Amino acid sequence: MIPDDALREIARHARETYPAECCGLLLADASGALRFHAIKNVAGTAEGSATSGRTRQDGYVMDPKAVLQALEAADRSGGRLWGIVHSHPDVGAYFSSEDRSMALGGGEEPLWPGVRYLVVSVRGGQVEGARLYVWDTSRHDFREEELPAITSFS
Repeated sequence: MIPDDALREIARHARETYPAECCGLLLADASGALRFHAIKNVAGTAEGSATSGRTRQDGYVMDPKAVLQALEAADRSGGRLWGIVHSHPDVGAYFSSEDRSMALGGGEEPLWPGVRYLVVSVRGGQVEGARLYVWDTSRHDFREEELPAITSFS
């Protein structure tokens, strides 16, 4: 599961970016150990407008160059993408229809097979919880997976 140090880093990033949504990647190294890699949210900028009309307060678009660099570095070292992280400021941790649509990329299967989605709830600048979602092939939909409490890391 997600190690405590990665959860603390995610919580810190979510607090620092509030009231905007934070985003980033959970990367597994060659041994499977996870680490969090924060990515700049470019929603609401000229760069982000190509893929979303949302602002940083109600959506996220990861800086594509930073994502590519992080994924290439992970691949070179024998690692892989394990999860995609973003926060929901002041609305709770849930997998929204927008989140689902982005994860499916307009298709019926995930763009990133096997990748989990961690959604962090931040209210008033404080992390109040998180939920992890994974694709369930039998249901043909995302389901919530158990996650240790993240509030103790805020």
